[in-house]
Amino acid sequence: VTLAPEVLQKHRIVTMEAHNAVTDIYRALRAKVLQELTLRGKRTIGITSANRDEGKTLTAVNLAIAMAMDVNRTILLVDADLRNPSVAHCLGIEPALGVSDYLVGGATIADCLIHPRIQRLTIFPARSRIGNSAELLSSPQMTMMTQELKHRYADRIVIYDLPPLLSGGDAIGFLPSVDATLLVVRDGVARTGHVRQALELLAGHD
Repeated sequence: VTLAPEVLQKHRIVTMEAHNAVTDIYRALRAKVLQELTLRGKRTIGITSANRDEGKTLTAVNLAIAMAMDVNRTILLVDADLRNPSVAHCLGIEPALGVSDYLVGGATIADCLIHPRIQRLTIFPARSRIGNSAELLSSPQMTMMTQELKHRYADRIVIYDLPPLLSGGDAIGFLPSVDATLLVVRDGVARTGHVRQALELLAGHD
């Protein structure tokens, strides 16, 4: 699919813009994340926040694009926020199939993958909200999916846009499936107490 520049701009997806000051911030984040993953020999990372509207999906999408621009890597961005999927919306994509379709046996992984015209980037979207998201995220089918995505390509980094930590048990049940976690904190919005709670929930997870 072709991504519309006006849609990306509207949703603050800026990492395709070479001369944007915010792009440099995501490049710096890319460098730090890649360094940490390489040092630890890891290839999967979940991106979350304490609560909604703190920028986790924005960070996940921009980071995925920035990483895809590193010629040494291929990137798979997975929308694992099944309660409130937003990755496809941010990119202006209307997927016919998604993660939940795979988990209930209605599609294969290959059926669901979307290839935007960004080299080395693949999207595994979530199509619509589902009510039993916590159960699906911790299900054997999800564990099988994460293992297949991790091991299919040796040079691929898998980025999961996860649900917020304090909005239910969805993210907590999924954390064992990722090698590392990035907590997004929105300046001036996130409450200190909520950030502390989120860090406590992440204790024991890289």
